[in-house]
Amino acid sequence: MTTEARLPVRAWRALRERGPRYAWHKLLRRTLSPWPELKRRLVYGDVRAYWTHRGGLDYFREQEGQPGRTARSEWLAERVASYAARTVLEVGCGYGKQLRALRGRTDAWLVGIDFSPSQLALGREYLSGLRGVTLVLASGERLPFGDDAFDLVLTSAVILHNPPRRAERIREEIVRVARRWAVHNEDVNVSYNRFGYDTAAWYRARGIELVEEGPIPVVGQDEPATQFCVAAL
Repeated sequence: MTTEARLPVRAWRALRERGPRYAWHKLLRRTLSPWPELKRRLVYGDVRAYWTHRGGLDYFREQEGQPGRTARSEWLAERVASYAARTVLEVGCGYGKQLRALRGRTDAWLVGIDFSPSQLALGREYLSGLRGVTLVLASGERLPFGDDAFDLVLTSAVILHNPPRRAERIREEIVRVARRWAVHNEDVNVSYNRFGYDTAAWYRARGIELVEEGPIPVVGQDEPATQFCVAAL
């Protein structure tokens, strides 16, 4: 069966299993690729709705089916664990892939926040049984924690999905709640669902020291340009 022939079948399955709004969202994602600006406006205009629709088993299978994503997650977990933080917050934790990788490498108390109910629902299942992991439904633009609440705050491919004003608020909130380090894995390229930011340059412009900066070495050729940086706060 060709891709074109499978599309109506997938659309019908999406409609039956997750309702008309999700089915419409998935249809737009599949058909608007030749028109990235239109796709950005129609599919990605509401970032929260996008990730709520995209969250769930489809996204989980997509991510877990890519060895490069797992290698990147494991590399990032090793770097985060090397800072020996006692408390770690991940902003935009999704279904918990990075938190699970961290749990195997550190005894820190781990907290993940995400604004997508569907992502967190799957995350609670995916992380079930792991000790010392807390998931919270919240937005990175207004973190529900006090100043200097965590030794280390992490983002992995999160800030890049937000338009400039929202991205700025997320970065400011991270600096507010992080006591010692802010760690970022953020793509710098631009596409229909990526705004792309030079996060390291943002810290340098504010006179904040960077103790690490560079690409993630395990990223494959099919991956976007990825920047890793660690700011000392």
